[in-house]
Amino acid sequence: MSVKYKFEGQDQFSSGTIEDLSWGGVFLRTNPPAAQGTRMVIEFDIPGENVHLDVWGTVVRVREKEAGKPSGVGIQLDELDQETRGHIQSLVDYWVRYLVGKMKK
Repeated sequence: MSVKYKFEGQDQFSSGTIEDLSWGGVFLRTNPPAAQGTRMVIEFDIPGENVHLDVWGTVVRVREKEAGKPSGVGIQLDELDQETRGHIQSLVDYWVRYLVGKMKK
């Protein structure tokens, strides 16, 4: 899933790809990856809904580029309110349904 992100203190957003998503965090492909402890904001839209989210998180894991795997960061999402948490759960559910549908084909 394509997103825009920027690290705290930066003015410009960059484009990235979410590789993994849960209600409490994401793994974001970034090059170069940020240092552990870095705060960042991620912007994305919920497919099928008219919802745009800006969520803040903190880098808790760093993966350098290695054979077959691009570099990226694991981000723990910070202080989500109930509404935002519900939207993220809807997004997780959407991707689960999408992947299950693909596996049935």
